[in-house]
Amino acid sequence: MIKIKQAGEHDIKILEGIYLDVVNNFDIWDEDFVSWAGLSREFKPEDFYIAYVNDEPSGCMALVDTAPFFWTEKIERGEALFLRRLAVKRSAAGNNLSGYLMDYAVNKCREKNIKALRLDCDSGIEKLNKIYSDFGFICEKKETLVIGGAEYPTAFYIYKIK
Repeated sequence: MIKIKQAGEHDIKILEGIYLDVVNNFDIWDEDFVSWAGLSREFKPEDFYIAYVNDEPSGCMALVDTAPFFWTEKIERGEALFLRRLAVKRSAAGNNLSGYLMDYAVNKCREKNIKALRLDCDSGIEKLNKIYSDFGFICEKKETLVIGGAEYPTAFYIYKIK
């Protein structure tokens, strides 16, 4: 059974555990980026949603109403929600947990009468991009972001809420 709950201050260690599992199994983030010290530069605990599989924390995502660093065009609050830092523990792989989280995000948009869900990701990770495309996200653009002198190939996706 899968349940998704909004996180709070008491869930910080759970979030770090999910993200560290991803860091240890995939080469997409580093530990500093997913530690609470790194996450808290951009998010507060309530921005996160944790997916539990049979009461075991197994995945998470942030869902916020702004992401100006990555989405530089003017997107007014209330126009879109931004799905950020979607992560699924290796032990939960293969049960479409990412799909459950994305469905949850779409439903949050509907609840708030928001017409678009947006996300950005590494455009070089084909499997990740396929997950988003297969769900129904459309790649709006690809560009290389330069952060601290490093280059990050980025794909920008949008899911239109019906």
